[in-house]
Amino acid sequence: MGKSLGNAIYLSDPEEEVNKKVMSAVTDPNRIKKDDLGNPNVCMVYYYHKLFSTDEECKAVCKECKEGKRGCVACKKQLAQNINKELEPIREKRKYYEEHPEIVDKILREGTEKAREEAKKTMKKVKKAMKLDYFED
Repeated sequence: MGKSLGNAIYLSDPEEEVNKKVMSAVTDPNRIKKDDLGNPNVCMVYYYHKLFSTDEECKAVCKECKEGKRGCVACKKQLAQNINKELEPIREKRKYYEEHPEIVDKILREGTEKAREEAKKTMKKVKKAMKLDYFED
């Protein structure tokens, strides 16, 4: 999965979109049937399992794949479920801020003012270091 292929998973993707993208992910090319022995080390789905699954889940996925006991579809479904579980709090927070744009505006205004104050302090130091502070009081 990568953004140049049009199948990147974005934080804003709804659950259905994540499922669709994960289900189209490339797996072990040598594994044709569910019962074929797999090689998780060449499977992108397994790579993402290492990022989004618990250690126990990951070990089970690896073992079952190598033994031909787990099909790629089941593997992808579990991965999609794990990714969606990880993204759910982000989706909720995004929805909240989409419904409350005034809060976003306030955060941006306050952040801009804070950054402006820090920039002023930094520029004072820069001017002093470069001996350009002769106009300052």
